[in-house]
Formats: sequence, C-alpha cells, structure tokens
Amino acid sequence: MKDAAEIRTGNVLRVNQKFCKVLSQEIRGTGKFGKIVHAKLKNLQDGNMIEKSWRTEDRVDDVELEHVKMQYLYREGSQLIFMNMQTYEQFALPVQAIEKRENFLRENMEIDVEFVEGKPMSVAFPKIVELKVASAAPPVKGGSDSTYKEVELENGLKILVPQFIKEGESIRVDTENLSYLERVTVKSMGEQPRSSS
Repeated sequence: MKDAAEIRTGNVLRVNQKFCKVLSQEIRGTGKFGKIVHAKLKNLQDGNMIEKSWRTEDRVDDVELEHVKMQYLYREGSQLIFMNMQTYEQFALPVQAIEKRENFLRENMEIDVEFVEGKPMSVAFPKIVELKVASAAPPVKGGSDSTYKEVELENGLKILVPQFIKEGESIRVDTENLSYLERVTVKSMGEQPRSSS
C-alpha cells in the first residue's frame, strides 16, 4: 500500500479487484480544498481505459509488476501462447489484453511479458518499432503533407501516414497508440557503407 500522492506512471494498482497500469497521473487542487490525484489507468486484463481520482492522503493498493523474458509461440483462438525460456512452461494471454498490438508479435520472437502475482497480464512492447510499408496509395495531387492517407504495413497493421510516404519505405511507429512517428532514412538506421576489401 502507498499514498495516492506517491503514484507514478508505470505503477500497477489493484482497483476494484482489477490490475491496472498507470498511464499518466497529475496532482490538482490547492492545500485549502485538498489536493486530488487524477490518474489514467489501463485495465491489464481487458485493455479498457479508466480514469480514477483519489485524495493525496488516500491509500492505494500497489502491486509488483514482474518482467519475464519469454518466447511468443502462436495464437490459439483468442489466446496468445508464450513460453518461459528458462523453465519451458507455457502461459496463455488473452488477445484483448494487447488488442491491435498483436500485429507486432512474430512467432518465436523473444519479448518481455508482464506478470502480476504469477499471472501474465500484458506484453512489454518496445515503445517504437521500425516497419516497412507494404502498400500505399499514391499521394493526392495538390494534397499537403499535413493530410494523411492510410497505408498497410508489413505486419498487416493499417495506420495513417503523411502523403509523401511510399510503398517499400520504412517508418517508425509508436506501439502504444499505433501512430506514425517518422520516415526512416538509411543514415538514421546507422548503416555504414561496406568496403569492397
């Protein structure tokens, strides 16, 4: 247990018997009327977003979030199957816990799975991933770079990007809100020209 004033982004709290991750929090109000902690939370079991407020002196039930390196095996119905690479034990995680971010999973990839009290809750995706544009419509004539178009990425995900993005290019995507960040240039990927020797 901790005071609500001590809540930080990334903490996991037990709220109404559900495990919720703190996405953002702020303290509002004045000393005269009492300060209030406002938090945006994500229910780790079903992916739903909720907002909650506490007085700063209220006690909240915080729980330990454990990261375990696992291998993603396959999808079985509405369950994603992961294997602990140390013990070979398999765990199922409901697809709804990660929703569209399932597209970032590849069979046999190693990734951190977030556990609370011995149960898998979510997947700790990297904040940013680089993906190739599989299909993109040509830019709209006279369209500005501020108008966006939909493209399909190599993993099947469809997102909005600026008009200048072409098929075959790589882009950076925010895995939290599935949004376009920037186009990847060869220089930004740190590739050095190979010598012919």
